[in-house]
Amino acid sequence: MSKISTIQYRQLKTEGLFDGINLQSVVVDVLRRRQWDRNAKLRVIDIDQDQSFVILNKLSDPASWDGPVFTGQLIHLQEGSDVQAVMQSLEEDTAEFVLQNLNIGDMARVLKGTLYFAVAGNHVGLIEGQQVRGRTLERYLTALLQKSGEFEAGQAIILNGKFTAGDGKELSESSEITVAAVPNAGADGTRPGGAQRAAQIVENEVARAREEGATVFDVLATLGWDAAAIDSLRAEVPDDGWIEGFFRVLIKQRSRKKPISRATINEALRNIDPADLGLKGQGSEKGGIVKLSTQRAVNTHGSLLDPADAMEQIVNALREWSAAGKIDCNFDG
Repeated sequence: MSKISTIQYRQLKTEGLFDGINLQSVVVDVLRRRQWDRNAKLRVIDIDQDQSFVILNKLSDPASWDGPVFTGQLIHLQEGSDVQAVMQSLEEDTAEFVLQNLNIGDMARVLKGTLYFAVAGNHVGLIEGQQVRGRTLERYLTALLQKSGEFEAGQAIILNGKFTAGDGKELSESSEITVAAVPNAGADGTRPGGAQRAAQIVENEVARAREEGATVFDVLATLGWDAAAIDSLRAEVPDDGWIEGFFRVLIKQRSRKKPISRATINEALRNIDPADLGLKGQGSEKGGIVKLSTQRAVNTHGSLLDPADAMEQIVNALREWSAAGKIDCNFDG
């Protein structure tokens, strides 16, 4: 069996880090020097300080780490041994499905999600999990390098996206960006696509992780609305209704717009779905913004991606982008 997965391109932001930093080399050096390459227990980090653990789990063969690419699997485990599930067949005729608590044992840790990545120099390809996103990889690598003493306080890993205009042309700068925030539903959760969305939430609990900081009310809070004002607005939404938001982002100096640079767009929008974006200026508003990515079929074991095939497909994507001149990564030494 296989599953279509999206492979994204990211690149390390080197500003603010030490001169000549090479992400692949520094991660490999830290793992070897601290002997963290030998024992996954030593790579467990509670980055949220909430007893959920992120682990650099499966790694490529250490003998290959001095070659052109280093690959790995990042897993996020949550504390607790209780899992909520429906034990009935969904084909069963019933007035309601019974939700039950299942205890899987005190020693068990529930998998929140998995991310696969490959690093070639400062170039990164990744397949995000439903609840383990690129931001988690950034935070984990930052914590790993701070724990090793390689990074000072305040230094952080930022993995920028690479965007082009909707017409495929290089993105230089834009006078305006539009961001479509995820609608907030009314009390009964009804809004366009609600049935499909509800099924998705039940299946993989993706809603909270993917939309955190991205809903209309979240954006309003960021813009300075206080809790009372947001609650008042929320109370106006009918039970069977929803509220939508479409926000313009621009920089102004007096009465004139100031262009937003490509570098800023690549960083600021790196963790936002390109489908939620549009731009004006030198890009194509009709086509919006396109993030460098590709879709590939990846072998699966049950509902999980096969780690070896996932990492191989990521490496293949990086090589193809390099060969096509889309990234300046050299795999030939």
